[in-house]
Amino acid sequence: MRSAVRLELHQIHQSFGDNAVLKGVDLTVEPGRVTALVGENGAGKSTLTRVISGVHQPDGGRLVVDGHEAAFHGPQDAMARGIRVIYQEFRQNLFPHLDIASNLFVLDPTARFGRFPVRRAARRRAAREILDRVGLDVDPSRLVSSLGVAEQQQLVIAKAMSEDVRLLILDEPTAALDDAESELLFTQVARLRDQGVALVYISHRLKEVFALADEVVVLRDGQVALAAAPAETSEAEVVTAMAGRSVEDLYPRHSDPTERPRLELSGFSASGLVADLDLVVHEGEVVGIGGVAGSGKGEIPRGLFGLASTVDGEVRIDGEVVELSSPRRAIAAGVAYVSPDRQAEGLLLQQSVGANISLASLPDLAPRGVVRRGEERRVAGDMVTRLGIRTRSVDTEVGDLSGGNQQKVLFARWLRRRPRVLLLDEPTRGVDVAAKADIYRLIDEQTREGTAILLVSSDLPELVAMCDRVIVVRHGRAVAELSGPALTEESVLAHALESAS
Repeated sequence: MRSAVRLELHQIHQSFGDNAVLKGVDLTVEPGRVTALVGENGAGKSTLTRVISGVHQPDGGRLVVDGHEAAFHGPQDAMARGIRVIYQEFRQNLFPHLDIASNLFVLDPTARFGRFPVRRAARRRAAREILDRVGLDVDPSRLVSSLGVAEQQQLVIAKAMSEDVRLLILDEPTAALDDAESELLFTQVARLRDQGVALVYISHRLKEVFALADEVVVLRDGQVALAAAPAETSEAEVVTAMAGRSVEDLYPRHSDPTERPRLELSGFSASGLVADLDLVVHEGEVVGIGGVAGSGKGEIPRGLFGLASTVDGEVRIDGEVVELSSPRRAIAAGVAYVSPDRQAEGLLLQQSVGANISLASLPDLAPRGVVRRGEERRVAGDMVTRLGIRTRSVDTEVGDLSGGNQQKVLFARWLRRRPRVLLLDEPTRGVDVAAKADIYRLIDEQTREGTAILLVSSDLPELVAMCDRVIVVRHGRAVAELSGPALTEESVLAHALESAS
């Protein structure tokens, strides 16, 4: 008779040298339930995942799987007990130039090819049965490269299901997905739960955690700080447990904009995705841009930074008409831009922290075409200290940093230039609560220095708490301007969805 509990962890300890990462973690995961695991970067989530999946052997404590004590000596032992992990970088486990059927039968290095039919038609029939289990309606003969991100993720889940997965750990599964793709994943999670799979769902996104989870477990400093059903707790309580600070301290905004216009847009249009936008942002003001995916909101900062394919209309900064036809011209005009995809568009991941910070300041650091490395290191070191970037040194590769610290490197690059206009597109996407608080503090500091800030965000609490006004964009046009008591999460969403009265 199988145990009603799929996984039990009792007083798990894990240290690396003198660094104690897990300090007596207790955790219970049941079949047919979703256990959400949340916590700041460095809280111990990744290490705990590696313990459960057999990558690390704990220094102390007990693992019990299906009622039997387990001692994993490697990932193969955990896989033999039906434990699988789908990491945030799941596409690294796919062969894009092979078809779906081939991927299903070669992804697992432990697969015994002899148990599968060798004939292509039979293999595709077997693949079709596997895909049906996860509701993925695609032709098994299609190349994986032709699939969207969400479909590729479902394919990896299908592979796990074909191997009789009993415990599935999903690590930041919506990080690379848009809203529609995320909904597909949520449907898949519900399907797996109904099939009796035990799920551990790791995410920074508390709204989806509260929508999906049967239990929320918070790790802080290697210990369980909170374990409760969503109905018995709140997002505010979870944030407090994660960060060790109250949610009121998360948003440090003290609004005091001047009456002087800093950024003025008249009839601004970009790439055919946003049209006829009139907008004024004053010194020290944060103006938010809200809207659903595909509304055109992200094209506004791209157009202002010279990245849109076409731009029309008039742009003034401090009363002077400026031409922002390229990033070089935008930077010269005092405009800075933080992209929503820091790894693809913002950072040079294999370059050092110092090189990334200095990238927008090369004319100052290399007046004769040769970078003064000593000055670069000094400048970068000052910004690392000012922004609280956690790195071993300014020579560390930026790709080795956590998401929150990578985002701070982007901020450091631009804040050193003391921009007049700061364009922020999803500035806290994929970062933990502590990094969010630091970024909000930086935004507040910039407004005190008179910077005009345009904040594009899908995070409604962020928009409402950090912005003086919010412009709601729908189908490329501004449909509402909200401020004061009218600025609420509900009003932003209602206008974005065309349901405002």
